[in-house]
Amino acid sequence: MGQTHPRRTFAMARHAALGAAILLAAPAGAQQPARPTQPARDYSAPADAPYTAESVTVRSPEGHTLAGTLTLPRRASATHPVPAVVTITGSGPQDRDEAIGLVGYRPFRQLADSLARRGIATLRMDDRGTGASTGSFKGATSLQFAEDARAGLAYLRQRPDVDAARLGVIGHSEGAVIAPIVASKEPSLKGIVLLAGVARPVRVALQYQMTNLANHDTSLTTSRRDSVIAAIPARIDSMMAADPWMRFILPYDPLPTMKLVGVPVLILTGANDQQAAPDQVDAQAAAFTAGGNHDVTAAVVPGLNHLFVPDPDGYPGAYKSLKAPVMMDAHVVGTVVDWLARRLD
Repeated sequence: MGQTHPRRTFAMARHAALGAAILLAAPAGAQQPARPTQPARDYSAPADAPYTAESVTVRSPEGHTLAGTLTLPRRASATHPVPAVVTITGSGPQDRDEAIGLVGYRPFRQLADSLARRGIATLRMDDRGTGASTGSFKGATSLQFAEDARAGLAYLRQRPDVDAARLGVIGHSEGAVIAPIVASKEPSLKGIVLLAGVARPVRVALQYQMTNLANHDTSLTTSRRDSVIAAIPARIDSMMAADPWMRFILPYDPLPTMKLVGVPVLILTGANDQQAAPDQVDAQAAAFTAGGNHDVTAAVVPGLNHLFVPDPDGYPGAYKSLKAPVMMDAHVVGTVVDWLARRLD
């Protein structure tokens, strides 16, 4: 089907207007391409790990079952409950590791490993209708994904080996838009981490990405490129009309929700991110602060793309050329873990 962009993030739309099947990412309601059967993914803990990796199921308010992995420090018990976090994936159907087809890229597994080694449990779940989870992904909106994350928090609160008073959330890409929605309804959280989030309505990001794709398409003449770019707003309108997820997420302004969140927040975006522009970091931080939040940490991390992977350019169409194994930058992992360890202590 031609060149495929591996990252399922905010710009979840087939850009057929370019005359090439370039998948920026897959919209929640869009038809997904058929994929060959893959062997069952290994979610077990390393043999020498100071933690276990337990397969769990979480019942959502809508009645579907979310399949997940709970990485639990070995010292956790009813007499020594540990803090825990829930991860929230980016847009499109994602597995619990947020794997996107790049060799080595399993960022939520990477974070869970580091957190467990610091004494913090992590619950990461396959999206509804994805992997081993039941339910239907198609037609669901970010508000429903927020409720799935809250179901994960409710599950953790029922475990005697988890400290219900010390919980947090990590969201990446669309997950960084969903995390404040969760926190606005879960004021007892001790911290949320927003990785590659946005401060402007997602429609702005989508239009930018579609324009960026057109500008990078060397097969287009100048006049054809101008025509394609001019047609983007109408194309977005058409996609919104066909997809409930897009009807919610594209016009959604995240800033008012951020102003409702009083729990500590860490905001990180890569300086070379061409999907969630780094110039929005200050606006995110300002929104939380304007709402009275006194624990807001924000940074733009040099040299990293939307995946938090070293990348001198950050253009999404070149992700497949990144040198394997593709892994989240160790400094970012350490920053997230250190920040959470202090808030969940």
